[in-house]
This record gives sequence, C-alpha cells and structure tokens, in this order.
Amino acid sequence: MKTHYNTLKQIGIFLIFMWGSMVTGQTKEVFNIPLSNPGQEGKIIVHIIDGDITVQSHNGEDVIIEAYGDPKSRGWNKKKQEKSRDGMKRIVDNSLSFTVEERDNKVYVKYTPGKWTIDFVIKVPKQFSVDLKTVNDGNIVVEGVDGTHEVSNTNGKITMRNVGGSVIADALNQNIVVTFDSVDNANMMFSSLNGDVDISFPKTLQANILARSDNGNIYTDFEVVKSSNGGNVKTTNKNGVYRVRREKGVSGTINGGGPEIVFKTLNGDILIREN
Repeated sequence: MKTHYNTLKQIGIFLIFMWGSMVTGQTKEVFNIPLSNPGQEGKIIVHIIDGDITVQSHNGEDVIIEAYGDPKSRGWNKKKQEKSRDGMKRIVDNSLSFTVEERDNKVYVKYTPGKWTIDFVIKVPKQFSVDLKTVNDGNIVVEGVDGTHEVSNTNGKITMRNVGGSVIADALNQNIVVTFDSVDNANMMFSSLNGDVDISFPKTLQANILARSDNGNIYTDFEVVKSSNGGNVKTTNKNGVYRVRREKGVSGTINGGGPEIVFKTLNGDILIREN
C-alpha cells in the first residue's frame, strides 16, 4: 500500500511587527496531494468547525488544496486585540496550521480552530466523492464531481452544481440548492430546518419521492403520481406489537418510480425541478 502523509503546520510564517497599524490581510497556501491510485475513484473528507469549503473538479489526477486564512474578528476580546502591552509591541503570527492525509485515495483535511478562520478550495478529479461538514461562518460549494456525496452545514448554505451520483445533504439554518447532471440508482435525502430545499434533476429521473414542509409549500414541474394514502406509511411488528405510522407529507412516483428520495424542511419551501 502506498501512502502519502502531509503535515502542514506553521508553513510560511510571516512575523510582522506592529507599528501603529494592524495587519488584516489574507494568507494563502497551496499544496498538491498525489493519490495512491491515480485514475481511480477517490474521496475527499473535510470536517471543520468554521470556514468555507469549496470542491471543484479538474482534469488532473492529484488533489490540490488551497487554504485561505483570515484573522478572526469575532470571539476574541479586546485584550487579545491590543497592539501593545507593558510597552512591548505585538507580533502577529500569520501562519496557518492544518493537516492533510491521503490513504488509499481518501484525502482527509483537518484543522483545529484558533485565531484564524481557514477557507478551503479543493480541486479533485471528476470521479470523486465528497464528505464535507462545517458548522460556523462558512458555506459549502461543490461543482462538477461525480460520486457518493454527503454534505452537512449547520449555519451556512449548501450549493452543488453539475454533480452526478447521489447526495445526502442537510443544512440546519440555510438553503440547499443542488443541480444534478446525472443520478445513480440510489436513495437520497435533502433536509433543512430553516431554509428552502431546491433540487434539480434530469428529466429522465425515476424515483419514489416523499416531500414534507411543515410551514412552506412544495413545487415541482415533474409529473408526480401521488400515492393513494397521501403520505408515507410504515408498519412494524416487534415484540408482539403491530404499529402503523403515517408520516406527514406528499408521496408519489416520478416516471414510474425508483429509489427513494426524501425532501424535508420545517420553515421553507421545497422545489423539485426538471433540468
């Protein structure tokens, strides 16, 4: 097994003495990560607390990591922002600290939050899956990749353009917008609490759908054959207890049915579009 391990810590350190002005410029670092099995499918895994994540396809066989660091202005008290103390001038550390590890075509990106917010722009081969999570001060964008995708964002948007394969996506407080070029024969789910769920599929999509918006509306330009029960009914028989549970929402089939696709939001609209 061929393994590449890259620990990227305190690279390109700029020590800038403060003489009455404060540096707020952005620091950029770029790294090429070779894959153990070039030309084969891979996966990028980025789980961070804050910052943007952008993943784009490119024609190369490597994974290219671009990291953009900005000093945080929130969450740091006045004392930590002081330009001097006891007559001494403050030194600003503009270095970034994060880790990239590649194992068997899986590339892991990690960093520990600190005084900097790091935004990642990552270029991957087209046949590549993503597993992306961020919590604060960041949006997630995915463009032009085909694979099995899992995307989660707590306080930012999820935007996926011209993707292929399958997607499971959840955004707690913002919109989810996904445009598919092609879809796999796989179950999918899109859920938000306080945002719209806006998904565009090829017109040849075949699926069983369940769409639920508690405080919004559901729109589509597909021909949906609604189920006679008007919702999703699940039955269980466990320990001698027979249970029927009917879930609120609209259920039906598109183009004769297929894998299950679930759309859920509490305080937004659901839009199921035909490309």
